[in-house]
Amino acid sequence: MDNIPLISSPLSEAWPSWLMLCLLLCLVVASVQQPETIRMSFRTTFSRMERIYGDSAVNIWGAIALVVFRLGVIAMTLYLACYEQGHFSILTYFLIILIVLAFVALKSVIAWLLSYVFELKGNTNFYMPQYSNIWTAFCIVLYPFLLIMINIGNTAVMRWMLLAVAILFCIDVIVKLVQHYYSGLNSLPYIALYALTLEIIPMTAMVIGVQRLI
Repeated sequence: MDNIPLISSPLSEAWPSWLMLCLLLCLVVASVQQPETIRMSFRTTFSRMERIYGDSAVNIWGAIALVVFRLGVIAMTLYLACYEQGHFSILTYFLIILIVLAFVALKSVIAWLLSYVFELKGNTNFYMPQYSNIWTAFCIVLYPFLLIMINIGNTAVMRWMLLAVAILFCIDVIVKLVQHYYSGLNSLPYIALYALTLEIIPMTAMVIGVQRLI
């Protein structure tokens, strides 16, 4: 019996737990280096902001740690949400991170192009930092769900809970989008185009790409 190999899964592999510990350390570093970041991220998420909140001086190490935390959490969320069975590989996880990075890069480029086309650069300059704050709060909320799925079980119930959190996040993003860009009926085409090209289509493509990879 001792020679029977364990089936590869989040429960049998050691690297997911170590990875989650490293991500937690990144969040701690970000919190220490930029003490206001976490509080302002949640404040941005759950209220309408009239100005950009956050630390007056961005610490480079804190910013890097926060980016690593967000990338790591989103990649693990996609992996666990799409994973059914088979080898649970750290190599696959890093490939998913590349997919997420491609999503972020493409989204940023298109966002700035749209802002110039519709002459809404000022709105975009104000919206993007708050959008980043929403992602930070979203990843912090996701973190305990990932710990449960890695150490207790990647069940269908937990995946549905992840989906529910993701839907709430998307609703919040749409609300913030309308708050920042709505200036009358003539702004609705831009809002619809933004939501479609920068939220719905890219996220759908990202999930499909991860599913095919796994």
